[in-house]
Amino acid sequence: METFIVFLIKVSIGTILFYLVYWFFLRHETYHNANRMFLLSALFTSVLIPLFPLQYTLLVEQVNTSNLFAAIPDTFKNIPIIDGQHQANAGTVNWQQAVLLIYFTGAAIFLLRLLIQTTILIQLILKNRIKPVEGIRIVENEKYGLPFSFFNVVFINPKFHKQENLPEILAHEKVHIREKHWFDLLFIELLTVIFWFNPFIWFFERSIKQNHEYLADKGVLAQGHPVGRYQALLINQLMGMQIIGVTNNLNFALNTNRLKMMTKTKTSRLGRIKFMWALPAIALLLFAFAEPVYKVNNTEVENPAFTLQQGEKQFVVKGKVIQEETGKPLHGASVIIKGTTVGTVTDLDGNFTLVDPNPKGGQNGGYNTEVAISFVGRETKLLTFSSAKNELAITVPDIKMKEGVFFIDPNALVAPPPPPSVKKDNSGQIPPPPPPPVISEEEEEEVFIVVEELAKYPGGFPALGVHIKEMQKKLAQSGNMSGKSKIAFTVSETGKVTNVKIVEQDNDEVGKAAASIVMNMKDWTPGKQRGKAVPVNYLLPVTFK
Repeated sequence: METFIVFLIKVSIGTILFYLVYWFFLRHETYHNANRMFLLSALFTSVLIPLFPLQYTLLVEQVNTSNLFAAIPDTFKNIPIIDGQHQANAGTVNWQQAVLLIYFTGAAIFLLRLLIQTTILIQLILKNRIKPVEGIRIVENEKYGLPFSFFNVVFINPKFHKQENLPEILAHEKVHIREKHWFDLLFIELLTVIFWFNPFIWFFERSIKQNHEYLADKGVLAQGHPVGRYQALLINQLMGMQIIGVTNNLNFALNTNRLKMMTKTKTSRLGRIKFMWALPAIALLLFAFAEPVYKVNNTEVENPAFTLQQGEKQFVVKGKVIQEETGKPLHGASVIIKGTTVGTVTDLDGNFTLVDPNPKGGQNGGYNTEVAISFVGRETKLLTFSSAKNELAITVPDIKMKEGVFFIDPNALVAPPPPPSVKKDNSGQIPPPPPPPVISEEEEEEVFIVVEELAKYPGGFPALGVHIKEMQKKLAQSGNMSGKSKIAFTVSETGKVTNVKIVEQDNDEVGKAAASIVMNMKDWTPGKQRGKAVPVNYLLPVTFK
């Protein structure tokens, strides 16, 4: 659901960039065939780049989480908030569902509009006889006054069009049919159904139709029809209304620009260099929508690395990982077979597919595998997935991951002692470190890496210890405080300290003083799960002596 919304936004951004290139550099030029190709290519490119994004390699390494931290469940529940910064409860209003409801309602309306318009034209074709005139299929009707073409059929009202005007009208519509302008119209009409909310799609539609008329006018004049007579015919149609969106109408975009375009000096070939302005737009979209491929030693960590001994059968487990509190998917959660380096990660929708190349046999004749699911800032899940008899693929229910709280050990707030001095050898030189063990090709294996980073205080926990001591000295000047307290807080995706709460306190004065210390911390480096910033909860003990 969220992925679809992002796709719509990305395509809309692409259409905006390309249309701005057309508007500022190309719309007044006379190479109409090239403009037609540009407009269609711009739309195709805007859709294809988000569907098939450029990928780049990001080398990552495993970050070992210090054992100074321990997950403490339910610490943040039923505790009063000190700083008044509440995190939004996504469960109360699902904005994504509301946005999609509005979107699909609009799309349904515009699709119905397109179907009704097309049905009306098909009924006219069935109701009235098609007459071949000069190689063109014509339908005479009294419903519409203006002539127009629909696919390879031209609609004309004999009451409003005299016989002497038919050569210019048929020449005009013949260009639309010969150059298959109906394809452009059908394509843009379908895009207006999908991206109806984007005003630039409608700008594209108008520009495509206007360019069609330029091409048709050019084709008519190329056949030797007088410019003045043809322009007079168009002006006579000026009071007519546009017929239907999926048709080419004779009077569309009939203004001074269209009339001037008929006699405008042809743009030189050198002017085509203006199309190069599309390249920065393409480069910007490729760069903005590029997606990383995480690798460790040339191994993609997105895919399972089969380091278990390959068995006769493979056990496939599919599932989805979500937040327990909100039900939102968790993107980038690590899903690993316990005790191995075989694993995968969840996609944007929280889905994963894990393949166990050597599953264990179950008592009921099925298969089972033990899996560890981890996400920084949340409690690790240890689960066993089992299948029925001889079932080699299963889909498990949604896996809910609960928020965890990481305890900051007071010993970590003290700077470590300096490393011991290295003894020199007899020559007075420091001996080099021993070489790494040689790994044979048989022993070398691809390893799935758990890329998780906890939030970091500037300068590390020793710097945090210095901050706490300085604040304790300032607060101690206002009175004698004594006692212990524990403060829970969240480091947000931006590194801000939020959601500060008193978990335990010997007295009210100590609790408020400890909370003040936490609220005056510097901004942290936020925690990350595979490069994406995520909130992390911490529990800090503070003692006043």
